Amino acid sequence: MNWDDVRLFLAIAQEGSFRKAADTLKLGHSTLSRRIEALERDLDTRLFNRLSHGLSLTNAGQEMLRTAQPMGRDFDGLQVRMFGQDGEAKGRIRVTTPLVLMKYLLIKPIHKFCGRWPEIHIELDTSCNILDLSAMQADIALRITNHPSDQLIGRKVGVYCEAAYASLSYLNWFSTQTRKRHRWVFPGGGYEFVAQLDKPYTTSTLPQPCITIQDVDAQMEAACEGVGLAMLPCLMGDPNPDLRRISSVVQRSEIWLLSHRDSRNNKRMQLFRDVLTHAFEGEQDRLFGLLEN
Repeated sequence: MNWDDVRLFLAIAQEGSFRKAADTLKLGHSTLSRRIEALERDLDTRLFNRLSHGLSLTNAGQEMLRTAQPMGRDFDGLQVRMFGQDGEAKGRIRVTTPLVLMKYLLIKPIHKFCGRWPEIHIELDTSCNILDLSAMQADIALRITNHPSDQLIGRKVGVYCEAAYASLSYLNWFSTQTRKRHRWVFPGGGYEFVAQLDKPYTTSTLPQPCITIQDVDAQMEAACEGVGLAMLPCLMGDPNPDLRRISSVVQRSEIWLLSHRDSRNNKRMQLFRDVLTHAFEGEQDRLFGLLEN
């Protein structure tokens, strides 16, 4: 039995669908499907029930999962430990981080890091996928969360703070309205507006969604165009000359720098973690929204 095929089986079992597993593994959906079908032919048994609403494991699939899961953890741990034996400042580091942190805070320190350590290759994933460090999908993760995994090592490096921002054209429009009611560039989901608007902009009702945009950069562009006010990270909104902060600052979450326990002595990991830590230490005022808008 090819271990790589078993690894694909584990990814599908974990994600619950071929498409999600293909995205995680960065494989084509049809390629992944063919590989699993070939594995099932080799074993002469079905591993998955393919249902209209998704996948479920057959009895044989459940037995294979029980056996293969600890093998997978052992294999991933071995990779991490072997990967950590290299005491030289060279090699690859796979980093997963929210795009907003990469774009507005980390690109400059990472640029300096690449210049100082040219033999270390940084591979960045800024997608919305939550990559699994324990399964070697990434080496270092920056997570916006209040509950980091206790299976990883790391430290809190900052907080994720937001405030309401609006353009001057929007505020001029708002001042002419007899019925004071704010338009809101809504981020979607279960997001709640909890910021306290400054006195000139306070209304008797909460801002009402006028457009839903999930991408935070697009939210900021809409706010700049005067579509409505937007709740934005302070490190984005404060430096924007086209926007004015019009509310109190709300702390939404903590920011954690995390890595696998077995990589703590790896030279290049140590160097990169130090750079990220220092970068956040120097940007606390921006993160907390303490800079003048």
